[in-house]
Amino acid sequence: MIGNRDLVNLKLLNRIVEAEKCFIRKKYAGIVELAQELFERGQLDLCEKQLAKLPTNAELLGKLVEKLEGKSVAKTLKLIQEGKVENNLVTAKGLSSLLTHVLIECEKGNHEYKVLVPSIVEKLNEIIYNTLQ
Repeated sequence: MIGNRDLVNLKLLNRIVEAEKCFIRKKYAGIVELAQELFERGQLDLCEKQLAKLPTNAELLGKLVEKLEGKSVAKTLKLIQEGKVENNLVTAKGLSSLLTHVLIECEKGNHEYKVLVPSIVEKLNEIIYNTLQ
């Protein structure tokens, strides 16, 4: 039977594995390596504090939207965020463009943006599914 502590360890380990895949640039590598070491030593609180130094999804999304300022995708995303888009196809198009820009950032070597892909794809799939109903 899996206990509460085991679930906490599993979640923390999953965060480390995700960080290893996405936060590979030099400026993040030391944080991830130290988090791994702390986890292996059983210093879970310190491990969590180390992982908390990595940018959150919201912070990464904010940085990306800043980079997109002046582009039509930024305007569409702002309208989506403000709830001013009533057409699901426009929302889907905006999210699709956002996904494209995330992938472009990854191509440029900014692999930390990979963490945004699952949530964007999930929301895009949900909207497209609802549109086809």
